[in-house]
Amino acid sequence: MSGLDLVIESIALLKEDTKPNWGKMSCPQMVKHCNRFIQVYTNEFKFKPPISLLSPIFGRLHIFWLTHIIRYNVNKYFRNLPTLKYFNTYGIINIDFVIEKEELINRIKFVIDYKKDYIRNTFHGRVKRKTFKDVVEFHTRYHLVQFGAI
Repeated sequence: MSGLDLVIESIALLKEDTKPNWGKMSCPQMVKHCNRFIQVYTNEFKFKPPISLLSPIFGRLHIFWLTHIIRYNVNKYFRNLPTLKYFNTYGIINIDFVIEKEELINRIKFVIDYKKDYIRNTFHGRVKRKTFKDVVEFHTRYHLVQFGAI
């Protein structure tokens, strides 16, 4: 079983009232946040970084840090970091949890089935398919650990 398959199984375990181990997002807000991350990473939503000139530099440093420093270990990643405005779902109410959860599972399946050699996005620029899959898995897994689903 791949890491992304485990992510899908773990998403299925989430309940609307699942409480986080840290942070202030509710479970529906977290699922919506993960959906938004993948929407931007796959260019489904066009996102303009706040500091567009520094974005390519930051993106390369971030990939290096994820890959070589913390080695995609969610337990080494910072907790309670502020997030960019589009990804900030804290405060959104009336989220349809069932629909958001289903969408997240479908987005993860899209990532699993992604066959192109590269993807280009506003976060990391041009990244290899494996890196794309690793980053999405890492981000989603991080939040599933936050909510005790993994």
